[in-house]
Amino acid sequence: MKLKLVLATLALSLTTAAMAGGATDAIKAAKSAQKAAAAEGFEWRDMGKMIKKAEKLAKEGKTKKAIKIANTVVFHGKAALKQAALAKSAGPHF
Repeated sequence: MKLKLVLATLALSLTTAAMAGGATDAIKAAKSAQKAAAAEGFEWRDMGKMIKKAEKLAKEGKTKKAIKIANTVVFHGKAALKQAALAKSAGPHF
């Protein structure tokens, strides 16, 4: 149930970022994805670095690149949540 709620929140964040089209919203969605992945114990190594890079690019006015990187973090967050779900059922089955 908790995982479904996290996935729904993540999907809503991604939709909001895509609709607004702004770097700020995309970075917010990326941070939300990172937080959701961390809550499940599956935050991927470079997510934080990528968010910092997106923030730097946004400050420099390179909005398209910032959004692209932030959206990649959101994708990684979704993949990390899938990984967490699969890990719960992993192991030898006799």
